[in-house]
Amino acid sequence: MMSVSLFLVSLLAGGALSANPLPDYMIGTFVLDTSEGFNDYMSALGVDFFTRTIACALTPTATNKQTSSGDITIETSSTFKSTSVTFQLNTPFEESTADGRTVNTTAVLNGNKLVKTQVGEPISIETREFVDGGNKMNLIHTLPSDPDIKSFRVYVKQ
Repeated sequence: MMSVSLFLVSLLAGGALSANPLPDYMIGTFVLDTSEGFNDYMSALGVDFFTRTIACALTPTATNKQTSSGDITIETSSTFKSTSVTFQLNTPFEESTADGRTVNTTAVLNGNKLVKTQVGEPISIETREFVDGGNKMNLIHTLPSDPDIKSFRVYVKQ
């Protein structure tokens, strides 16, 4: 009887882990602290000068959430624009990006990184790297077609 109880407890615990795919340190609210290369990244995406100037002057807040069913939501808000995207890991979904593109995105968890590959024109990769025990989130934007373009933004957990 004891082994059946232990089996059920471990089965339930395993189910709980799969329902919440992100570790706790990735959940929360983060505020932009520093930013490098963001203007060049947006320019490579075709974002106009006026919009880039405003976007680079803002201090956005990013909130990462997940539901018990495994849905992950990333909300980004600023005084200029707010976005929200909800998805599940390893499942392609259509995303409307803040820069105005419609892309086919797949998100994966790779250690301490949440990586979203956005297939559109051009293909872009958003990597959220959680460091310092989850107290900092590095948001790294790259373009596989142009390795010289890289945005590196550091967010601090609130």
